Amino acid sequence: MTNRILFLSDGEMMVYEDGKARRLHSARKALYIRTAHNLEERNAWKYEGAGAKFQHQANPYEYRSRTAEADCQIRAIAPWKGRLLYALTTPEIGGLFVKDAADDDAPESNWLSEREFRPVDLHVQGDQVALAVDSVLGERHIAVMKEDSSRYEIVTQGDTQDSAPFLCPDGRYIYLTSAGWARDEQGRILAKGPASLLRLDLRGGEMEEIATDDAYDYLRPKLAPDGGLYVIRRPYKSGIPKRMTIIDRAKNIGATLKGLGKLLQAIGDPEGTAKRTPRVAGQSAEAAQKRMLEGVMLDISKGRAEDGGDEGCIPADWLLMRQTPDGHFEEVHKGVADYDFDGDALIFTDGRRIIRLEDGKKTVLHKAVFIPRIAVSK
Repeated sequence: MTNRILFLSDGEMMVYEDGKARRLHSARKALYIRTAHNLEERNAWKYEGAGAKFQHQANPYEYRSRTAEADCQIRAIAPWKGRLLYALTTPEIGGLFVKDAADDDAPESNWLSEREFRPVDLHVQGDQVALAVDSVLGERHIAVMKEDSSRYEIVTQGDTQDSAPFLCPDGRYIYLTSAGWARDEQGRILAKGPASLLRLDLRGGEMEEIATDDAYDYLRPKLAPDGGLYVIRRPYKSGIPKRMTIIDRAKNIGATLKGLGKLLQAIGDPEGTAKRTPRVAGQSAEAAQKRMLEGVMLDISKGRAEDGGDEGCIPADWLLMRQTPDGHFEEVHKGVADYDFDGDALIFTDGRRIIRLEDGKKTVLHKAVFIPRIAVSK
């Protein structure tokens, strides 16, 4: 029998148990959206009508109301003592909140919320929580905190994007991935380097490099119940051309601007957890089928033909790997966005499905439009 599985599906929290999936509502997100709508209504008289004080100006509250759902993003979820802990960010504030996964109507509690706090990933082990927290100018660092505290400590530093922390059961080590930024003389981002797999000793502060390769990104490291180390590996693409003349730059200015837009989107929501707004007038059908995940734009309308009609939308070269006793990595499965363990079984998502793999047998548990993140409640 499969344990409770928590997952994100197109920006919404979901839970799978007893063979069914159901949505979990975020009271904090609902409050944010409701507040934005109320502000628009209360201030409409200032901008609408012949006698309006600002009748020739756009109503900023109307814009905020329209974008509230997209602005309020559930970035990560993790099981915690039979409940779930989720990270939420808005343009003004970020926070960690606790919800009862078994009772959607039960009151939520506020673990931590403050301005300039941007948690985008988390992992709970015992009484410790590890976080990936966005900082200024594209930097992201790992933080740790105790469950009985509202204070967190940043434990990594540098001009890097540190992601996907995994706390080891002993509480001493954290596995993480880290990629450096390439910048010009003005500090503007040119590209992100390949993501390496690291292990941080929280006691001594030493950082050990487990796997690094200029040709690959390493993503989402985790330990299996038997202590085996798993990680997702994909081909690395820098985005920087080897040579470009002035004429080439002029010819490619349109493509450059388009690429810059994608880069900014990747920085703002690299995990692909933002709620997708409905297709609007003028938006192409192609654009409506795009999702950002780990800094890469994916077309979720396409399956992987090379996998014999596989329904997954994650590229086949995103490989789930397992470390062998000699330190090398061997392939476990193709086209994996995220994964977790349920005893001896592997639970993973290929972007569209949640799949259970045990003793070589695959069972599809659930299908959805886009499933970038999963976590098994032990």
